[in-house]
Amino acid sequence: MASVSVMESYSGPGRPAVGVAPDEAASAMSAIDGCRSWLADRLIAPAWYHLAFGLLAGGAIAEGEIRNWTLFAWSVAAYTVGCCALSWWNQHRVGVTMKYLDDPRTRAVYAASVLTLYGLAAVACWLGLVRGMHGAFLAAGVLEVPLAVMFGRWTDRLLRARLQAAP
Repeated sequence: MASVSVMESYSGPGRPAVGVAPDEAASAMSAIDGCRSWLADRLIAPAWYHLAFGLLAGGAIAEGEIRNWTLFAWSVAAYTVGCCALSWWNQHRVGVTMKYLDDPRTRAVYAASVLTLYGLAAVACWLGLVRGMHGAFLAAGVLEVPLAVMFGRWTDRLLRARLQAAP
């Protein structure tokens, strides 16, 4: 039987590997680390990805300034379709499915981002509809864009660290 590597001579749990040179073991570990770095870089979204999410969310909020509820409903529908399309595209670009929310830190960042989005929308509704302040929806929409980018990049950093440190 042909052997691809001396590493194949490992005889099982609790038993030492037979004939593995330290250089070959170090080379194999380096290759594994390189694969983790490559995978982490591949899973991290492109620079414009979080900006696109921010523009979709910010646009949906800012559109409330027009006070046309039919148009607002359509913009929320467009936001939903746009977010689904971006997520689908990124998953197919990468070719790997990642469980983003199984880590408590990533889950906390995601929750903070959703609560921030809802909070901005709620404040805009209160200021714009209850208090009659013009420009509240527009200001909240503009503020959502950099916040979405910030939360997205924070999530990317957490995912990269998690992938590179994986056992």
